Amino acid sequence: MIHKQVINHRQIAWLIGSVLITGALISQPQTLAKIAKNDAWFAYIIPTFYAMLVALVFARLTRAYPGKNLFEIIFLVGGRWIGGIVNAIVLFYLWLLIVADIKGVSFYLHLTLLPRTPLEIILLVFVLVLMYYGRTSTEVAARVNEMYFPVFFLIATLLYFTLSNEYAVERLEPVLESKIAAVGLINLVASGMFGDIFLFGAFLHAISHSRLLYSTMKHGAIIAGFSLTLVMVIQLGVMGYLITSRLSFPLHTLVQQIHITDFLDRVEVILFSIWFPAFTIKVVITYIAFLVGVGSFAGQHHYTACNGPCGLFVVVSSLLSFPKTDDVLRFISYGMPAITIIIQLPLLAFLFAAARLRQRGGERDELPVHTREYKRFRTWSWINKLALMGCVVSIVGGAWLEERIRFAGLVSGVTYFFCYLAALVSSYLEMQAINHLKHKQTQGKGTASADR
Repeated sequence: MIHKQVINHRQIAWLIGSVLITGALISQPQTLAKIAKNDAWFAYIIPTFYAMLVALVFARLTRAYPGKNLFEIIFLVGGRWIGGIVNAIVLFYLWLLIVADIKGVSFYLHLTLLPRTPLEIILLVFVLVLMYYGRTSTEVAARVNEMYFPVFFLIATLLYFTLSNEYAVERLEPVLESKIAAVGLINLVASGMFGDIFLFGAFLHAISHSRLLYSTMKHGAIIAGFSLTLVMVIQLGVMGYLITSRLSFPLHTLVQQIHITDFLDRVEVILFSIWFPAFTIKVVITYIAFLVGVGSFAGQHHYTACNGPCGLFVVVSSLLSFPKTDDVLRFISYGMPAITIIIQLPLLAFLFAAARLRQRGGERDELPVHTREYKRFRTWSWINKLALMGCVVSIVGGAWLEERIRFAGLVSGVTYFFCYLAALVSSYLEMQAINHLKHKQTQGKGTASADR
């Protein structure tokens, strides 16, 4: 087993939010606007459900195989040969994530901020940063993320106020005019980016409480979904779907529209200084997960021994991949959703079945059901489910009624947004309730042991 790491529930939720948000902000707005036009901001509800499915399977694995990460569990379930093949496929998937992210951010920096710097130098320096973090642990990345992600989330929510003089609700109308098939397609496209949550399987040994892990991962996914929805609403309200669909990096152009005063007109540089560290943490987490997987093949208890060769491999493969900007953007938008579905869904079904079979004769995770904290947890859990289902109903109902009732689309859009906001708040309160319940359960066991 890889040495124990300690990451609390808040750090995991923020890491998931950072991983899912930062990459999607750069690569996805153009594709979503091309497909669904004004309705591109409805793209993140199905991906949120998919992330919750991954969280449910990981919670089952944590309960059935405590103290083990995903690669160790696959070896235990599949044996040396079958488990080795499956882990190799997972490593291939993680490698694709790393290469696409590194080459994408290198193109972005080269085209927008560092046009005179050779692309190879930008890529090399970025990989050196990854190798530096590869010598440490996930705890270090989680603590660094704690400094940047709250500021990044706050800035994303304040974009509306900083761009209020440029914003026009009319650019979003008519709401839900696109066919329901287009809305479903953009949700499928966005699911490829939300599939990145799968990499957190490499850190299942960091949290032993399955209920807390599920609530934490769900909260992180809802943070990402709500933030991306809000930014997409602002993007479309300021620039419209036509301009958004024609720009390779529309968010950069959006931020350039911020003019607070006459002497402060380069706000995008300030915002970039917050976004870039958060994005770096995303790639660092993916890289560490890749190292954990490689270390599981070599039988290494400390994955840092693989850091040098893996870093060199990432540099060379990144240089040889995706010769043009459009290539990496198309791969992230269209290739990753297909790869995510092909690799992850069969593996999730297999792991879920293995966890169920093992858990039949194993110890169940019992919670004190008669406590006030448990009742609070159940209440917020049901509110969260109802809010998420309200999002789905508002999309389907709005698309069906939009042609019959004039303001049905607008009402459905407002309902969708506030249901998503309710899901965000309730998921946080659910996570806090289960965390307090876990501490109370631990204190109860400690008191019982002392009495004996």
